[in-house]
Amino acid sequence: MSDNDCNVFYARNLTEIFYHLKTISALKIVGGCTSIQKMPQKAISTIYVPELKTINKHERYIEFGPGTFLSNILALGERNLPKILVDAIKSTATPFIRNIATIGGNILHDNCQYSLYAPLLALDSSLEFKSPSETTYTSMLNFKQIPEGSVLTKIRVPLNDWDISIYSRLGPEHQITENTAHFAFLVETDKSIINNLKIAFAGKLAFRAQELENRLLGLRLPLNSKEIANYVNDAAIQFDKTYENESYPPVLRQQFLNLIRYSFEQLT
Repeated sequence: MSDNDCNVFYARNLTEIFYHLKTISALKIVGGCTSIQKMPQKAISTIYVPELKTINKHERYIEFGPGTFLSNILALGERNLPKILVDAIKSTATPFIRNIATIGGNILHDNCQYSLYAPLLALDSSLEFKSPSETTYTSMLNFKQIPEGSVLTKIRVPLNDWDISIYSRLGPEHQITENTAHFAFLVETDKSIINNLKIAFAGKLAFRAQELENRLLGLRLPLNSKEIANYVNDAAIQFDKTYENESYPPVLRQQFLNLIRYSFEQLT
């Protein structure tokens, strides 16, 4: 096999995927392949596995198989989805690409986080992984890597009611560069008091501003300009702590802080 060659295997169920993972070394699982610039030498596609393309809506959450196409999710509409997830999918590439790009491929990219990562992180989504012997679960917040020998089988997204939902994509349109990143901001209030608040940012790295979120819980609205300035400063500290050992374009930090300020201004 030359460097330019690749072998692509096709599975029709999870059992076949597990068999190939066990018997073929260095095998990579792929979906729609819309974000792969060069195919791995050995890959197995999930495109023909029905159980990885399911959508199941429950009262408090909705579950997607990782092979679900983004266009199929978008077709459910805002009545059945969190608005921030709809906004993120609409920002993803073109309608043609969304017809073949999968939710699993969007959140499991090796080198950076794509458009859905920040919204799913903010929504407290969780991931289900299966191996031949067990099923495990992890939150997006704690997710680091796929457990060895396991396959992502479900993405569970809570269906909370959010009073404020802000999503923004940074960087050039329809391109992934070092300036690409994604911002998510969610707020739930009750009688002018913040009951729930989530702030997520994803690009080269992903993080939730949990210290700031906790500080704002129970706060009475509206915020004044001094409070906003203090919280923006706290957000800057969180950003710097996350990226202290990483190189990044300085514009990303400024854009993140601009978005934080704008989001807090919606609470005045």
